[in-house]
Order: sequence, then C-alpha cells, then structure tokens
Amino acid sequence: MTDNTKVALIGHTLPEPTEIDLPKSPMKAKALLSLHNYTRVVTKENKLIDHVAYLKKKLKIPNKETFSLWEMSLCAGLLLNSMLKRNGINSKSFNFLSKENEGEVIKEIKNFQPDIIALSTTFILTPKHFIEVTTDLKKKFPNSFLVCGGHHVFTSLLQMSNKEKKNYLVDSKADCFINDSQGENALLELVKNIKKDISKIPNLIWKNKNNEVIFNHIHPEENDVNSTLIEFDHLEKPFIAHIRTARSCSFKCAFCSYPTIAGKLATMELENVFETIRKAKEAGLKAIFFTDVTFNVPKIRFEAIIDGMLERNLQIPWYSFIRCQYLDEKLVHKMKASGCQGSYLGVESGSDEILKKMKKGSISNFYRKGIKWLKDAGITSVGSFIMGFPGETSDTVNITKEFIDNSGLDYYYIQPFYYLHHTPIFKRAKDYNLTGEGLFWSHSTMHWKEAVEHVNRLFMEIKNSTFINPDYTLWEIAYLKAKGLSLEEIKKYREEINRMTKDQMISYGLISEDWWKKKTPLSNIKVNENHEKIMVY
Repeated sequence: MTDNTKVALIGHTLPEPTEIDLPKSPMKAKALLSLHNYTRVVTKENKLIDHVAYLKKKLKIPNKETFSLWEMSLCAGLLLNSMLKRNGINSKSFNFLSKENEGEVIKEIKNFQPDIIALSTTFILTPKHFIEVTTDLKKKFPNSFLVCGGHHVFTSLLQMSNKEKKNYLVDSKADCFINDSQGENALLELVKNIKKDISKIPNLIWKNKNNEVIFNHIHPEENDVNSTLIEFDHLEKPFIAHIRTARSCSFKCAFCSYPTIAGKLATMELENVFETIRKAKEAGLKAIFFTDVTFNVPKIRFEAIIDGMLERNLQIPWYSFIRCQYLDEKLVHKMKASGCQGSYLGVESGSDEILKKMKKGSISNFYRKGIKWLKDAGITSVGSFIMGFPGETSDTVNITKEFIDNSGLDYYYIQPFYYLHHTPIFKRAKDYNLTGEGLFWSHSTMHWKEAVEHVNRLFMEIKNSTFINPDYTLWEIAYLKAKGLSLEEIKKYREEINRMTKDQMISYGLISEDWWKKKTPLSNIKVNENHEKIMVY
C-alpha cells in the first residue's frame, strides 16, 4: 500500500460548450462554421450547437440529465484507473470534463482532494485546447501535481526540440509530461515516488521546486497488455465502455502514424479477453466498444474470440474496427450471434490505384463483399475515406463517390488527407512532390484546397449512404442505440442534421453557390437587413 497518495484521473476533455452564439460578424461566423460545419449546426435561434446536444433539445431531455457521447467510458481512464487500483493506490476516474458538467466534476475532484491529477490527452487535438485545459486545472487545483500524457502530448513532443518541449511544459502550467506512447509504468512509478524522488523515473519531463524543467532519461515502455486488464466495478454509472484486447497494428498504411507510435502488435491472452467481457456484462454495461484498430486480425484469433463468446454465453452488444479482407460470410453471421451491432471500416478509397499507393493491403472488391455480408447479417457499417492522398485525381475521387453510393454502406464520412512527417508516406514525399504538413499540403496531383472542395462536393452529391459526423462515427450509433433510439430514428436524426448542414454550407458560402445553383434551388435562402445570407428553417 502507498502512503495514501490520491490520484484523480481525467479521461478526456472537451474544448467548448455544446452550444454557443454564432458571431454577428459574417466573416467570423464563416470562419467558425468552416471549422465546425460537419460537427455542429446552426439553429433558427442563430446558435451553433453540437449534433447530439441538438437531438437532446429535440427530444426535450432535461438539461440536468446527461445526453452526450462523452458519457461513454473511454479506454484510457478505465485502463489507468484499474492499473492504479490493482497496485493499491487510492485513485478515482472522472470520465470527462466539459463546460456543461464542469461544476459537478470540479466539485467532485475538490471533495476527493487529489495529490496528483493525471490528464489523458487522447482527445485533445490542438496546443491551444491543451494549454486552456491545463491552465484552468492548475488554477483550480494549485496544490495538486498535474501530470499529462497520452496521444497529444507524446506526438507533439516527437516533433519538438528540447527547448520547445521545455517551453510547452511551462506554457501549459502542467508539472509533468509523460514522454512515452504507453506511459502506464511511468505514471505508476511517479505516483509511488511523488513524495520522494522522481528524478530517476524514465520518460518524465518535469518541473522541480525551483521551476526548472528536468528531462529524465528515455527508456521506451514495453508493457504487457495482460497486465492492464480493465475493471468495471468502480463505475458509478455503467453504460458503454471502451475496451482493448490488443495494442498497435500489424499493418503499415502509408498515411498512419499509429504503428510507429505504439510499437509492435501485442495481443491479450484469450482467457483475459473473455474475463474482461464477463466483467463488463456483470457490471451491467449496455454495450462495449473494442478499440483494437484491427479487431479481426489475425483472423484465427478473432474467430477464437467469437467462438469463445458464444460457447461461454458472453453475448453482449458490441462494436469494433474491422478489416473486410479478413471476413467471410459464415464468420459475419457468428459475429451477429455474439452481439455485434456495428463495424467501422477503414476503406479510405474506392480506387484500387489509391489503395495500392496507401499500402492498404486490400482492394475495393474485398470491401464490397464485406459490406454486403454485414448488411445481410443486420450489422451496421460505417466507412471512412481519405480525400487527397498523393496520387489522388478527380477521376479517383469519382471512383470513390461511386463506391460509396453503390456499395451498400449504411454510413460514411470523408476527411481531407492529413500529412504527418512521422508517417510512412513521408519517406516517399519526393516521389509525389509532397510538401507541407497537417491539413495544409500540396503534391503533384492535388492541393489541399481541392481536396476540401471534393469533400464538400461529395457530401452534397452522395445519395445512397448517410454522412456521419467524422468526430463521432460509429460511436454515435452505439451511444444513441444504447440510449434507446432505434436504427430508423438514428438515421432520420442524422439525415436531418445533414440537411441542415448542407443548408448552412450554402448560405454561409462554404461551398460555391454558382456550382450548387445548378443542382438545387436556393428558395430557403434569405438576405437580412445587413445583407447577410441566412437560412430560414
């Protein structure tokens, strides 16, 4: 047992309230909508509101009742809390922190009186958001040691010099960074030694009492996934939980940094998988979401998991990421029998030429077969697509459009290519004359602005599949279904959101009006006294 050190774990944070006033300035409004046009909609009261928050209003759910996708218990908080508790540490997990629940959560944290606040940054996407969150936490809890780890911290540090790392720690007001893609052991050792000496703990960047930034030695962690089993008995409101049965990915897709960051593929022993599912069922969870990025790979292991669930009576509604080239019709029907309700498919392109350049290890026909089997079995499919990968042209874009419209996908989303220098494509950048970084890039066959235009165009034109929020995707369906909505109700809500989004894109000039006039009348667009275009619902 430790010396009664208390640890508060914050699983994730949201950057903004679910509903804000749209700026009166047309330019500011347009800028805001250009960032949020797929995640929020403008109401007739001229407010910008999160999709699920809009549904909450429509269903007339009282404000005091939680109705947010972030109500789901995500893997990082669950995993770390379970690990600390198994090691005799007094820890408490706070699932999410947002403007809407801040008062309640902050009060709970203050009542807990933590010595350490551990913040997961898995869903923090920008330095601005990170600094806002950490500064606010340190202001509210000046006597708690604030340690930050996870995706945002680690991937940001990868690209920084030591001087930049030092400045980022100081600017964030945090006391410590965990500089490792895993970090479980670093956190555990930090907690055990916080009142002693932390200078010898690997993978820490921290501030001492003199406010000097100290860089501890680097020693990449290789934690056994079997040692990080998730417990559910501490959940106050069991609902949906994310669990993992493996870490990393055996594929090397050219656009993806995850295998580089996470290291080699590590899988959990099957009996531990079954034990985790059993505990989830006993805790009363309505559904589980397997976060393994390729849950059905290797296929023989996946079949053993499905068969084991059926043999042990471990059927529970579940969702996962699936690779279609490792499916067959019989296996899909067994998935359904075990409780599978939805699958996320990283299709990325309908063009075999682009798939080859992406190093996907698949062809479009594999996806067509898999989608058909899933549909026949009654399993909802969500397909993700990347627009603008090197080699992309208008012709390959149209091939992808045809695929989405005719493959039978229930839901889809498309995002512009995001170029990271620690992804495999970086090594081939000269082959494509690929320059830039992040959302802003250019290569021999396309510019990022063209990719954005294609994304918008396909969103407007695709008829036979339903666009879904890229920030939520399959999570949204899992959450709303667990909340009691039928698949038909979910689809109607999503289609309404999409209609509103299309309207606001036209009315605020986010897509070329000249182009769209050829497609549909703009009868619902009016001009107010300030000569601003507004949408009338």
